[in-house]
Amino acid sequence: MKTRSCTLLVSATGQLLQQHAFDHLSDEKLSRMNRCLHKLGNQQQYDDVRKIEHELLNYCKEANLYVETATPHALQQWFAVMSSYGESSMSVMGTHLQEEAE
Repeated sequence: MKTRSCTLLVSATGQLLQQHAFDHLSDEKLSRMNRCLHKLGNQQQYDDVRKIEHELLNYCKEANLYVETATPHALQQWFAVMSSYGESSMSVMGTHLQEEAE
């Protein structure tokens, strides 16, 4: 199950990256996010896969799900990822809305 969750995480992150859901992040965060994706793609080389997953999941929580280019499929993947890691997608969305309002 954990491998499936990791695969979902990588896939959803890649989809949302392509759909510009992370364009608002700093270049530094985007660079770190891409490093996480690369490491998870080669996860047999890393002992700290859980740590890398956690870091990438934190970046995913910062996705702008309201960007016009986000597809229903990408959003469905994102919700599946949040669920598979025990995260409440609605509370994450609420946090993002609060940040937008500020």
